[in-house]
Amino acid sequence: MRIKDIISEGQFARRKSDTLPTSFEYPQMPSANAYLAYRFGIAMADHEKPPAEGPINNHAMIVAYAPEEEVIIKHAERVTGHKGKLAADRGSHEPKSTNKISPVAKPKKNRYGV
Repeated sequence: MRIKDIISEGQFARRKSDTLPTSFEYPQMPSANAYLAYRFGIAMADHEKPPAEGPINNHAMIVAYAPEEEVIIKHAERVTGHKGKLAADRGSHEPKSTNKISPVAKPKKNRYGV
C-alpha cells in the first residue's frame, strides 16, 4: 500500500462522507486564522442582525501598555510599511464614575495593636 492510497486531497471517500453530518468547507477561511473562525461563529450566533462595525472597523488593533512598547510598534511599522493611527488616548485613566472607596472594611487592630 502506498501513502497516496491512505492520504488523499480533495473529496472525502464515500465511506467517510456518509457518516458525516451536513458539512461545509470554506477555502477562503484558513483554519490557522482563529479570528476569522471566531467572526464567522459570531455571525452564525447572531444571524438576525447585520454585523456591526466597531470603532476600529474590524482592523487589527495593537495595544501598548508602556512607552517602550510604543517604540517597538513604531519600529515594526517602519519595517513592514504599515501605518497605524492612534485609536485611544495615551495612558489608561479611571472614569470619574468609578467608585474609589472600598466596600471592604479595614482590618481592626486588637488590643495588642496587631
